Amino acid sequence: MKGTASADPRSTLKSTRLEAALDRAVVTGETAELFDLLEQHSGLPGPRPNLDLARALGLAIARYAGRADRLLRALLEAHGEFPQIVAALTLGARSLGGVDPRGAMEQLSMLAEDPRRHVRSGVALALRLRIQTLGEPAIVELATWTDGYLQAHVALSALADRIILDALPSSAPVLARLREAFELGDTSPRAAERSQGVRTLRGELPAQIATIASRFPETLEWLTEAARAKRPETREVVAEAIRALRRATKISDAAASRLNAELEASAPPPRDPSRIVQGTRKRSRGRR
Repeated sequence: MKGTASADPRSTLKSTRLEAALDRAVVTGETAELFDLLEQHSGLPGPRPNLDLARALGLAIARYAGRADRLLRALLEAHGEFPQIVAALTLGARSLGGVDPRGAMEQLSMLAEDPRRHVRSGVALALRLRIQTLGEPAIVELATWTDGYLQAHVALSALADRIILDALPSSAPVLARLREAFELGDTSPRAAERSQGVRTLRGELPAQIATIASRFPETLEWLTEAARAKRPETREVVAEAIRALRRATKISDAAASRLNAELEASAPPPRDPSRIVQGTRKRSRGRR
């Protein structure tokens, strides 16, 4: 793993105007020019926010340590997505720099619940900063994130990255977080079925599984166990993960057939047709 995130060339602000606006925001509390510049260079609205800028700015703000507390609060209280992304990168860098690390991680966890995808991508990048700097201990601590749907999704988003995975010596902490997130979705209450958290967690799991398996083949052993799940929604996650692996040519046709055979063998038996009364109205019809 890298020594410190600040060694990355992307951590340096390249605009003297932005540097001046940042210094003024920290020293005087005047944030208008800084926020205007953030809006101009954010890449939003659009499919991809300017994460390189957010990273560089977050690291720069973190170097002010406690003097930037007021600015961090302003970023967290802003309505736009990009200030929140910058706040996430600032919190990640502050946690590494020893500036209220516990509070920084708590704030990051709360940002992970943001319904906006771009904000969550900023949190995932902040977690990658920690993993790149701290290595496996940063993955172990994410066990506290896998008891919330969106937090678990963000934790796996941070891990399902080949640069991160290629630098890890062992699959154990990654597979532990994957197992926890998978079980969280599998055991979710029916009342949570339509929640954004459950839908996002399940919807992104197949691609994340495929990425992790591309680095750690032992993921397929876990997926064989996961194929024995009984819940229909969970079984669809497994089926889609197998399709994602095959589309990406991460597994052979024979391996995909073995996984599908395991999934089919564990399928619950069909309902006894003799017990189905034809023409009866489904009780769930009309409910919302």
